[in-house]
Amino acid sequence: MAIFTVHFPRMAPGQLPAPDKIVFLRDGFSWPAFIFGPFWLAWRRAWLVAVLWTLLLVALALIAWQLRVSRDAMSWLTLGLAVWLGFEGEQLVGWNMARRGYVEQDLVIGDDMDEAEAAYFHRHRLSEPATKDGDAGEPAP
Repeated sequence: MAIFTVHFPRMAPGQLPAPDKIVFLRDGFSWPAFIFGPFWLAWRRAWLVAVLWTLLLVALALIAWQLRVSRDAMSWLTLGLAVWLGFEGEQLVGWNMARRGYVEQDLVIGDDMDEAEAAYFHRHRLSEPATKDGDAGEPAP
């Protein structure tokens, strides 16, 4: 089971966003972030973070070249940064979304994204007030 954070775009009080505007971010290690690094960040539309990550890698390479740091040491440092990005990549994407006006609204648990979305929308569909006919919007048998 994984934990997902649910992010809404900023809306007027009492107004709900369209379901396609709601974003779910998985909490935990991300293999694509670990393997692809700044490309994964760019794909997730975290442009500022992708640029900063690339600048960090370039700066470290230039500093290591100037200080004549061994290739083994640079490999370990790069691996450590990749592992860190694997663990914190989704949080960096969430930070970037907060800069764009998204607000974390909820947590939901599921095996994968589809199950988390289904659990979230099912829970909130059942918590909506009854319709004008008096039913709770449940499907017919």
